[in-house]
Amino acid sequence: MSSQLGKPRVLVVDDEEHMRDMLDLGLRQYGFDVTCAPDGPAALALIESARPDVIVLDVMMPKIDGTSLLPMLRRVTEAPVVMLSARKDAPDKIAALTAGADDYVGKPFDLGELAARLHSRLRRPQLARRDSIAYADVVMDVATREVERSGERIALTAREFDLLATLLREPGRVFTREQLIDKVWGYDAAVEPNVVETYISYLRSKLDRDAAKPLIRTIRRVGYTARLD
Repeated sequence: MSSQLGKPRVLVVDDEEHMRDMLDLGLRQYGFDVTCAPDGPAALALIESARPDVIVLDVMMPKIDGTSLLPMLRRVTEAPVVMLSARKDAPDKIAALTAGADDYVGKPFDLGELAARLHSRLRRPQLARRDSIAYADVVMDVATREVERSGERIALTAREFDLLATLLREPGRVFTREQLIDKVWGYDAAVEPNVVETYISYLRSKLDRDAAKPLIRTIRRVGYTARLD
């Protein structure tokens, strides 16, 4: 995942021209090939040609705010998304991370730290190691990111898919919340532990709605496992 010059591609989406100019110049100095978009519609129009390896996305923007843009981006790219915002309160961070962001950086920020976070996102191993994952009556197609249980299609978000894939690659293994954050969100992600509980509840509501047995089990005081017994 790199440009013809061997540089990782970053798409910067920010409505402030001075911020785009600063990130364009600064990230190039840190070894990135940079493309900029002034708003959400422009970013969506650029995705196919820019083919970003990672995305820097401002939260507060006109037309489409960053949090609303996230699921639209997830439908067309699997590039990690790092959010930028002047809002540093925990509820704002949790909202962005719950919506699917991979990281959240408050403004003002140190450019070197941002570049390091972007490189960290790019170094994170990809979950898609096999074409499909199957356990019991659940089948996951890694290429298309489609999921079926007992032959019924189940729509999952990108984060929900990654969390379920982690559990189903090693059915029966009990993962702690910290291990799931490390594998799905990234070891240096600024997320609260309750984000895991939130996403587990999302998966349960979708996977176990019409099932005879629940797929994901809570192991008290330890974590979670995928096991039918």
